[in-house]
Amino acid sequence: MVVGSIALKLSLLAAVIALGAAFRWARGSASAERTFRLAYHAMAAGLVVASTHLLVLILRHDFRFEYIVGYTSRDLPTLYLLSAFWAGQSGTFLLWALLAALVGYALHRRASFEPAVTMLAYLPTVGVLLGLMLAPSGDPFRLAASTPPDGRGLNPLLQDPWMASHPPLVFLGYAAMAAPFALALAAIVRRREQDWLRPGAIWALVSFVSLGGGIILGGIWAYRVLGWGGYWGWDPVENASLVPWLAVTALLHGIVTQRAIRALPRTNLALALGGYALVLYATFLTRSGVLADVSVHSFPAGDIHRILVGVLCGVLAVMLFALVRARRIAGTSVPFAVSWPLALSGGVIALAICGAVVLIGTSWPILSGLVGQVGAPSAGFYNRATAPIAVTLLALLAVAPLLAWASRPMRHLLRPLAAVLGVAAIVTALAAWTCGRGVLPLLVLFVAVAATAANAIRLVEVARAGITRTGAAVAHLGFALMLAGIVGSSAWGVAARVALPLGTPVEVLGRTLTFTGHVEGSSPQDRWAVEVLSAGGKVDRTELAVFAAYTSGKPQEFHRPGILRGIWQDLYIAPGGLESTGEPTTIQLARDTAQRIGGAALTFRGFESHTPTSGGMMVLAHVEIERQDGTTAVTLPLGVVEGRLAPTPVEVEALGGARLALERMSVEQGWIQVRYEPTGPATQVLSVEASTKPLVSLVWIGSLAMLLGCTIAAVRHLREPSTLAARVAAPGATRVAKRHGATSVAARTTAL
Repeated sequence: MVVGSIALKLSLLAAVIALGAAFRWARGSASAERTFRLAYHAMAAGLVVASTHLLVLILRHDFRFEYIVGYTSRDLPTLYLLSAFWAGQSGTFLLWALLAALVGYALHRRASFEPAVTMLAYLPTVGVLLGLMLAPSGDPFRLAASTPPDGRGLNPLLQDPWMASHPPLVFLGYAAMAAPFALALAAIVRRREQDWLRPGAIWALVSFVSLGGGIILGGIWAYRVLGWGGYWGWDPVENASLVPWLAVTALLHGIVTQRAIRALPRTNLALALGGYALVLYATFLTRSGVLADVSVHSFPAGDIHRILVGVLCGVLAVMLFALVRARRIAGTSVPFAVSWPLALSGGVIALAICGAVVLIGTSWPILSGLVGQVGAPSAGFYNRATAPIAVTLLALLAVAPLLAWASRPMRHLLRPLAAVLGVAAIVTALAAWTCGRGVLPLLVLFVAVAATAANAIRLVEVARAGITRTGAAVAHLGFALMLAGIVGSSAWGVAARVALPLGTPVEVLGRTLTFTGHVEGSSPQDRWAVEVLSAGGKVDRTELAVFAAYTSGKPQEFHRPGILRGIWQDLYIAPGGLESTGEPTTIQLARDTAQRIGGAALTFRGFESHTPTSGGMMVLAHVEIERQDGTTAVTLPLGVVEGRLAPTPVEVEALGGARLALERMSVEQGWIQVRYEPTGPATQVLSVEASTKPLVSLVWIGSLAMLLGCTIAAVRHLREPSTLAARVAAPGATRVAKRHGATSVAARTTAL
């Protein structure tokens, strides 16, 4: 038997023993604690052995194993051999289980809050993952039916440094989200609804940073590699990670409120429990195959979907029981006054509504399948539904930094608010004058700039009290910048499709693009160079990838864009295809499916039979030729004389005088075979879509600032064990400076 398989089985046995010991420990057995520790060490050791064994098998190219065959090859670079560890479903389960075991060590060692009950609630996470790896489709050590000389390799789209680092961060975030779940359950069982908040805040911050970092890396990968021109497509699998992240973001703001004024205790318990349930639901969506028809990221259906459904139902039952038990927990009401508690509560509500909207849209393929045809909402649905929520959140961020924990006279708010709104109005007017269009995008930009200005003011203020107090200001500043970048890059860019003949300058979007040919040494993942001459005379060079490769045993063409980065906007050049003109070639056209050749898109629309007066039979195929300057319809005849096919070439002006001849056809299958005979010398034509992405750099800058701010907040929580409530209640922190009528800086810097 394989060492890795034995290690997984022993690890699962140790997890079961540890779970039983944790139960006895939680009931007061002193000896059970030692048993728990030994069993937990054994469980973690088994996962380390299994992970090490899988990594060794990958590096040794041991093609006896199905997983190694499916995701590696002998010519794969070392970096992508390492990332092949988590390229497949069973590998991600092993990675997740290993990270969860390590998180469990940190949770147990650092948390003095009810360690027995906490670990009793946390351990099933690792146990379930181990159980999934014992199912055939989840086993990373399953033997292949035969041993091939080489593997199928890693999908070329996944051979990118950003994608190599994206999954570990996402699964670390998933593992960390189990910690607030376990702490909240322990708080409900022991009726200590206030004491779990500090460790809960730390783990919520860890999850926010790691899961958010994984989502951002995935967006960078999509922008740099996929070539469709964006970084977020509202794909159901993308949303499956976003919804738990929104839940943990709401939890962070709820914890701040509860620690300060003892409000929202039941809300925070529900967010902690529900956030982890959403992680399991995301796992079900991506691993059960239910989204296989609507998402390119989903794994195919296997034999684990029943296990996932059972686990999810079990967690929902535990969550419901816990929330019913928690109904006895009482908290103070949020004062309806212009102050931080009201703003924080509003943020929690807005984030929860946003998560619910995205969750409904993500689940729509399942919901619609129950009543009829399976379908998924378009990106437009999500954009329209979330835009008002984004405006609300940004409006709160524009006002909240100017507030304090206690209500103040409005005259102390109006002056800084007027300055903030003035800056926002000036920037929005400049945007409308230069390139901005659309009422809603300009409104989002207005509140985003206002939020940026308000949090910049607060950042300067709190920095005087210490760098560790700047976490919330930096994070909120980053969020506002990120949304401003999203608006600019998605609403105000322009795009144009163009064909670039080799060596021929072509003007597009105020620039001159010249296709200069193949990049030497880039085979087999061929790259092609394009020079860009701007209006100011500057010449830049970028490279695009267009190549064919086999994935899952089938040939597929892969494209990667070229990006010229700028301070205010990027020039994004997405390749559409590469054609060799000047040489006759044969193409097959399926009905109503466009195929590019000669710098144009050819679409076969249908047949028509005709009987000539001279006898025999004639079939006419109708083809549309679409170029940048319009669409032309041509009819290609194919005669049948004495049982033999007689093609008749047709000269087509829309193709520069090239001739098309209908050679073969299939009426039943709906396709035709056409011979293309170009005129002139042989050359290559690169079809591209050039587009501008205004303010896209703010997306990345804002995202990094948001994660940096929460990292600073996590460091502060680790270094300052005193509770937020104690700091707010301290006389020096809550004193209202009577001379100025304002709360002191210390009282206004007690958030994350």
